[in-house]
Amino acid sequence: MRVDFYEMGGRFTDPLYVAGVLVSKAWPATRDIAIVGTPADLAKLDDQLWEMPEGRFLPHERGASSAPIRLLDAAPDEADILINLDPASPLPDGRFQRVLEIVPPDEALKRKLRERWMAWKERGAELQHHVLK
Repeated sequence: MRVDFYEMGGRFTDPLYVAGVLVSKAWPATRDIAIVGTPADLAKLDDQLWEMPEGRFLPHERGASSAPIRLLDAAPDEADILINLDPASPLPDGRFQRVLEIVPPDEALKRKLRERWMAWKERGAELQHHVLK
């Protein structure tokens, strides 16, 4: 399994915007995308995915569903791509081809994500780090 950490910086300051960009790049080549976050973040992301990117339709739904892009409070048992918006969420046990961890500029949250990096490493995941500018 590959785990990519996307460290926000420069013009990328909103984790929900970054999640939207990642989803729009993955869809439709990847047809099973799960996004995990807090209920408040998922509500905002739900609205955002209807509006952006302009001119595209990203088929998504909140909660457990058969939609290709699922917005969930907890990680599912499996998905092709899992996008994590909540650094405090437990490390998922499911089967995923890729996990995308979004690293916000907040130092306290970065510490939590450093712990997640180590936990993924202990599980034997292939780790990648990307700096967004």
